[in-house]
Amino acid sequence: MHHPAFGSIFLALTATTFTLAAEVERLTDDGSLKRDPRFISEEKVVYCYDETPDLIRMMQVTIGELAATPVHDDAGNKHQLEPSFSPDTRYVAFTECTGNLTARLVIRDKQQNKDVYITHSGRGGTRSPCFSPSSDLVVYAFAETGPQHLWSVKPDGSEKKQLNQSQGISNWPTFTPDGQRIVFSNSQENNYEIYSMNLDGSNEKRLTQNSLMDIRPAVSPDGKRIAFTSTRDGNYDIYVMNIDGTDVKRVTDGEERDDYPTWHPDSKRVVFVGEQAGRFDLYMATVP
Repeated sequence: MHHPAFGSIFLALTATTFTLAAEVERLTDDGSLKRDPRFISEEKVVYCYDETPDLIRMMQVTIGELAATPVHDDAGNKHQLEPSFSPDTRYVAFTECTGNLTARLVIRDKQQNKDVYITHSGRGGTRSPCFSPSSDLVVYAFAETGPQHLWSVKPDGSEKKQLNQSQGISNWPTFTPDGQRIVFSNSQENNYEIYSMNLDGSNEKRLTQNSLMDIRPAVSPDGKRIAFTSTRDGNYDIYVMNIDGTDVKRVTDGEERDDYPTWHPDSKRVVFVGEQAGRFDLYMATVP
């Protein structure tokens, strides 16, 4: 199987590449189309990339090393994307696709070497799983009754239930560190805005006020800030704001697309997929 080649890890970028980031480091340089980076330790990042035009592969790379390796050797010809790793390291959840409209949620118990498949009635696929801080719950998005809502399920596949009843499409859930609230995007205002709510769907609060798109929120490990992608300034760029939606700061200001932010465990840096001359790589920026 082909693995993406890595060259100059930590290649410093010129100041003109990301004008608003105080420090930016380039983590990969193979240029393949990438998405969904996730830290599984302070030094190891998992991401998904287009191995071929018809196959999305989940890979892992240790910062400072030259070779990425597959996360799952048994993926075969199945797309695996949107990974989430439980804080206790026992489980990994991801979206698996074997064709059009056949996306399903897989929760893999690495301790028992067992997969649980979460299924729903209707057509469509699960999206954007995330683990609770206590590792005992997975929240994800699915459109079973009306628009796409948020659902929760135990890692063993039990106690599946719908969490919210919002109008519009809900997606990209992310927990606060205390496990009490979920931050997510929703399109009920005819464009994606970022909201937060209690785990049972109550006390929903709108955090952004923007006529364009705010998507893929990610709560920092210390619970103080949210990183997200927005087109509010005419391009896909990375922003951060306080957990209550105040003090929005722009992290990137590139001419091409910057997307898929995820926090480093230190809550001071974000890794994202940045496009440069049509090539896509992972970059790490110190937040303002």
